[in-house]
Amino acid sequence: MKTYCKPADTDIESADQNLLAVKKCFDGKLKRKDFQRVLIRTGKITKREIAQARLDHDKTKVNEAIREVCERLTQRIRDRNLRLPPIRQFKRRDGLTNKMRDICQESPDQQIMEYMAVEALMPMFKAKLLQHQYGSIPTRGQVGGKRQIERLLRRKYPGKVDAVKCDAEKAYPSITVECSMRLLRRDIGKNKILLWFLGALMENYPGGHLCIGGYLPAWLFNYVMSYVLRYLLSLESTRRGVKTKMVQAVVCFADDFTMFGHFSQIRKAIRKASKWSRSTLGLKIKNAWQIYHLTTFEAEKEQKKRRVEGSRKRTCGVDMMGFVTYRTYTIIRGRIFRRIRRQILRAAEDLEKLGYIPWWRACKLSAYKGWLKHSDSEKFTKKYHVNEIFRKAAQSVSLHGRKEHIRNERALLIEACRG
Repeated sequence: MKTYCKPADTDIESADQNLLAVKKCFDGKLKRKDFQRVLIRTGKITKREIAQARLDHDKTKVNEAIREVCERLTQRIRDRNLRLPPIRQFKRRDGLTNKMRDICQESPDQQIMEYMAVEALMPMFKAKLLQHQYGSIPTRGQVGGKRQIERLLRRKYPGKVDAVKCDAEKAYPSITVECSMRLLRRDIGKNKILLWFLGALMENYPGGHLCIGGYLPAWLFNYVMSYVLRYLLSLESTRRGVKTKMVQAVVCFADDFTMFGHFSQIRKAIRKASKWSRSTLGLKIKNAWQIYHLTTFEAEKEQKKRRVEGSRKRTCGVDMMGFVTYRTYTIIRGRIFRRIRRQILRAAEDLEKLGYIPWWRACKLSAYKGWLKHSDSEKFTKKYHVNEIFRKAAQSVSLHGRKEHIRNERALLIEACRG
């Protein structure tokens, strides 16, 4: 069996190999006080010099301090003593689903070491993560997943096809540290030092399972989910001596995954995968599925004619990643569309009364721009003059950004001038 991250290629005790990951962790975090304290404790840089470096956009001294941080944390790995403070856990309500989630806040040392661990595991992740996975993976995301569903519906399976959407129950809390380490020992078994480091890092996770909010847990969850998806795609049925795949294709976003094929075969595959994932990984797939019996292009065109005549009905589409994808067009999920429409109407009212859009509402609007850009929303855009509203919102955000930049520059200048 092939293993990855062999000691000759991946040396977690080498500061030179860990430096890239440490720099990546500090990227964009210099304004945070906790990460500034990590740099100041090295003795290579002061708070005044950090402010001056941010003011001059010169990272020479900052990079020296980052190098020292890398050396110190790597030395802890060599000493087999990470000395990490406990992770703070708190509850936060999800704005879209209204669920209460246990979020974890890690110390800067834990975050830096998790970046080091992910960088060391990257050869294995590149080999094991499937191209069908889109959640929390750089260069993929929601838009990539939506485009993949469009390709499947409009090119690969133009005829009649079924889709079933499932998700895991309590996804992160279901993946224990023991389960993760068992899979890691299987795939990187020769690198004993890296295995010890990963085990020591995950010993700090509250409850002994993957925690929401961590950098390493996001990658490990996708890694564990890849085993479930691979099992689903490997299932076959034999009829009259001919083998056919039960699941023709799959698209996964975090713990949600949609399978394409014939419903009778997909149903058998889900039942088998549920038993296997529960017994092997401890991951339970919910019994509530969303089933989509997708129509053909011809039926879609017929329905489109009826809608022109005044019908409100639509054919069946795949609802995933915030979009509903049909054979010939893509729209935004209903509850997200209502939020966008509400903000557009309020912004139009602000323009009429005030002559401008307040910066805080403009920021909200800017966050929704991508939804309209990547969906078929031309009629809505024309009806509500969306392009003009977004242009005014961009002006408001730009003006506020310039004011904030000047205010921050003054604060940095004051900090840099203090003796």
